[in-house]
Amino acid sequence: MQIVLRIAACAGIIAAGASSVHAEDDFISSLRLRGGYDTNPQFSNGTGIGGSAFIGADTALAAGTKEKDYSYGVAAEASTTQYANPLAVPALSGKVILHGTYGGDDANIAATTTIADANTYSLRSSDLVQSIKGEAKFGSIKIFTTVEGARSGLNQTNAIFQDFLPNPQVYLRGTLIPGIAYVRDRFEIGASVNLSVRRYQKELDDFGYRRDNERVQPFLFAKYQDKDITVFGSISQLYGTFHDIDFTNVNTTLFDASLSWRIAPFMVDLAAYRRASETTFPISPITIDTAYTAKASWLVEPRLTLTAAVGYATTDYLDSRFSAQTLSYGIGASHDLGNGYALGLDLTRAQGTLISGEKASAIVISSSLTKKFSPFAKDEKKEAPKDRPAVTKG
Repeated sequence: MQIVLRIAACAGIIAAGASSVHAEDDFISSLRLRGGYDTNPQFSNGTGIGGSAFIGADTALAAGTKEKDYSYGVAAEASTTQYANPLAVPALSGKVILHGTYGGDDANIAATTTIADANTYSLRSSDLVQSIKGEAKFGSIKIFTTVEGARSGLNQTNAIFQDFLPNPQVYLRGTLIPGIAYVRDRFEIGASVNLSVRRYQKELDDFGYRRDNERVQPFLFAKYQDKDITVFGSISQLYGTFHDIDFTNVNTTLFDASLSWRIAPFMVDLAAYRRASETTFPISPITIDTAYTAKASWLVEPRLTLTAAVGYATTDYLDSRFSAQTLSYGIGASHDLGNGYALGLDLTRAQGTLISGEKASAIVISSSLTKKFSPFAKDEKKEAPKDRPAVTKG
């Protein structure tokens, strides 16, 4: 239960820092210490391991520099949660992103290296991704191409073993994404196609299935951004061809949409997506994950922010009748103590149906102390309201 909340918090901190990385020289980091009680840390049915007190720490940083023709930067996050209940599995995760660009507004090339690892009660994953993107502008027309290679390892608990697989499923992925867009002022609309191939280290998985596959995914996308509002939307059609005769080839519609709207003293974030994800579930080639989230924050006064959030997520296992659903909602408060410190309090409730069809629920209450470091900030008081919502996510 904690892993979802923790990753969201770290992602928010890094996103806040990443927007500052393009200054001449910049560095921003954050350390959050938290503790509380989780009534169902493994989000299982009523016969699970019981509740547990927990302590945890989240840290994130973003740093970079920009010269006339090039820039480079790094973003990183790490998180851990330890439980008092000896039956509860500690949660660990980490990610490092290295990014560099060369060129100007009319033509440039960018390289991004991502290293990520997660270890929880239900997931063990590792990823190494190298991406190179080139783009050129001809007036209002932008042409771009991304080439990406990845090595990933995945191990999930499953309904057959009731535990992890003996060994993770390791695969290589190659991706080519050519595209074109029309850009004018704050608006952009375009089309691209994602061509990818996946090859697994072992020809047959532990259940005797061949998981190698090729995919074609054409996209249409649009985005708009100004001072107070950011809107993004994309729709795509995924065509997947799998090598195992027991896996049905995939032909499904996916989407991704988000809206961020700041109306002082309020801020609203809405998001929805339908995505394809890898799985180790024996009879499914992939899963289709759908989620809808909404978050609102209110800057009651310069040092106090109140937040409320709700989310609904489903996971459908293709070629099977299995699925899982989760509804979560919560409230939080953050008080700016000054000098980069913030005190937070969050209450979250989650209810869901597991892949087994059993019901599960959890309540998580936590408090946190966050310290933000931004030695190159010119005016910390102006930066604080922008960063405050990122550290209130419980």
